[in-house]
Amino acid sequence: MRRLLTVVLLFAILGAGGWAAYYYLWLPRQAEQQQPAFETVTIARGSIASTVSATGNIAPEAEVTLAFRSAGRIQHALVSAGQLVQAGQLLAQLETTDLTLALAQAKVSLEISQAQLAKLETPPDPTDILAAQAAVEVAQAGVAGAEAALRSAQAGYRGLLAGPSEAQRTVNLAQVRQAEATLKTAQQAYNQVRFMPNIGELPQSAELERATIAYEAAKAQAALTEEPASQAQIAAALNQIAQAEVQLRQAQSNVVTARNNLKTLLEGPSANDLAIARAQVRQAQLNQLQAETGLTNAQLLAPLGGVVSQVNIRQGELVGGSALPAIVLTDLSSFHMTVLVDEIDVRQVQVGQSARLSVDALPDIELTGRVTKISPTASNIGGVIAYEITVAPDPTDAPLRAGMSATAIITTAQVDNVVLLGNRFIQIDRQSRRAFVYKLINGEPVLQEVELGLRNERESQILAGLTDGDQVALVTLTSEERLRGALFGGN
Repeated sequence: MRRLLTVVLLFAILGAGGWAAYYYLWLPRQAEQQQPAFETVTIARGSIASTVSATGNIAPEAEVTLAFRSAGRIQHALVSAGQLVQAGQLLAQLETTDLTLALAQAKVSLEISQAQLAKLETPPDPTDILAAQAAVEVAQAGVAGAEAALRSAQAGYRGLLAGPSEAQRTVNLAQVRQAEATLKTAQQAYNQVRFMPNIGELPQSAELERATIAYEAAKAQAALTEEPASQAQIAAALNQIAQAEVQLRQAQSNVVTARNNLKTLLEGPSANDLAIARAQVRQAQLNQLQAETGLTNAQLLAPLGGVVSQVNIRQGELVGGSALPAIVLTDLSSFHMTVLVDEIDVRQVQVGQSARLSVDALPDIELTGRVTKISPTASNIGGVIAYEITVAPDPTDAPLRAGMSATAIITTAQVDNVVLLGNRFIQIDRQSRRAFVYKLINGEPVLQEVELGLRNERESQILAGLTDGDQVALVTLTSEERLRGALFGGN
């Protein structure tokens, strides 16, 4: 029995202790958790600037890639990476021996064309006209002589085919008889002294010998005349006629040429000749310009002052057809950065708006800049429509370098003396896009709809729903509300 009382007493003590713990510890704590905890803030007025922020990289204001327009061998590579150069400075050059010769030849061709044109455009000199007239007369005389030579050759050929005429026979017979008479006379004179011992030294012997030879020649000539013409003689006669005809045609051509020259001097060049000569001058000028351009293209000149950032050529190597530029030149005197701004925010951005630049590599330096360009076309970046905005930093001594990461915070608008509230006190319904706050009324937070104006990353302008002096609470949800929100969703 005593033992039973002990057990009952023990249970009573444990029950009383549990009830006391429940009543004095667990219930107050549970009640405390059910009570909303909140932070409050009093509405005040101030200034706010609406901003749009985007990230990008610092880029040089200008960067140009230079390459030779024609193939060739590098004669000089005059710069190296990191070197400062001035605008117009020679950076590299190809071998120019062939190009120099081509230019010299083009200049000579131009001089010849210009001289020919000047000759056509110059009025004729009277002396030249007289000389041209004399040349016509000489050519005409040449035609007359050629015609006479042709007639003589033709007559000789006809006579060769016809044989000797009666007159020729009579002449031949007379020559034979005369030679025979002379021979008889010489024979008689020789007979008178033929017994003399020195007969061979006497003139009668020599005269008899000459008379004998003359008589034989006369008979041979007469006999030769009576013989018919040989094929060789006929061919020679025909060849002589052909040569005479060629000479006649050449003489006639000389007359035409001389007359044309005289006519050109008297009438001047034709419009077509002048047009052709002038076109030849223009063609020669173009050839010279092309040769000069080729010589110029063999040089790489710096189009702007800056730093040589790449050199991909070496002296002595062949270039042409490579995808790499020969030299890359960067202007580091000024910079800009290009950022992408969402289509919703880009409507607020305008050229000339100020911006703050936060450079990751220079966290302690505050830089400023301005919007200089807004792309008129959009880019689709992973399904998000965005526009390129160019921001130029203001002049600064900060050690900016190309490629540094930076954030541009663009000020799109600013208002003063307006009702402001921190963004963390504002709740926005994601479906209706309506804004709400917890306004303190009689010490209790009551949900209040508000109308928002300008916003930035920290606070928002309140257009309606609150006035300065009102208090707003940042309400922390109870455990039950958090559980319900996790299970069933909510704002």
